[in-house]
Amino acid sequence: MKKLYSLMMAGLILAAPGAAMAMDSAALQADPAQYRVIYAGEDEVIYADMDTVRGMQTMDYPNSIENMRFKMYVESYRDKVDAADFGEGRLVTQIREFDAGLYVNKNEKSYKLETKLAAVYDADGKAIESADQEESSDALKIRAKAKDLYMNLYHLEQLSLKQAAEQAAAPADK
Repeated sequence: MKKLYSLMMAGLILAAPGAAMAMDSAALQADPAQYRVIYAGEDEVIYADMDTVRGMQTMDYPNSIENMRFKMYVESYRDKVDAADFGEGRLVTQIREFDAGLYVNKNEKSYKLETKLAAVYDADGKAIESADQEESSDALKIRAKAKDLYMNLYHLEQLSLKQAAEQAAAPADK
């Protein structure tokens, strides 16, 4: 009985992270401090999970090379929206989760975005598993330019650092 109990607990522990990782549209919009919009286009919005942003910058002047790694969510919208879709909130077709890397060389003015598709969800956060190769390759397409993503993410990260420093320097309320 103890073996069965410990096996069940191990299963719950292993299953819990997968269940907690699902992303839905409401969660992206509910916490704008964590999920920041870094790009908005006609048919997609790109969010960066600010809790996962990790960066590296060279020490040479003027800090010519920067690398950023973060979790990115791309929320895709319907091409044609009718009144029923709008009224019932069926605008989002899917949410794609990527492990992303932005690589910038300021001396050469080159910007590169690398993405690895981690998961695809519907608007309610249910995982979509696609075996269709064409659909999988289409899921990797991101219409935003790497330079736009970098500029927006860089400014948001600097703003977060400034706010954290101001909060640390502010006297505590008594």
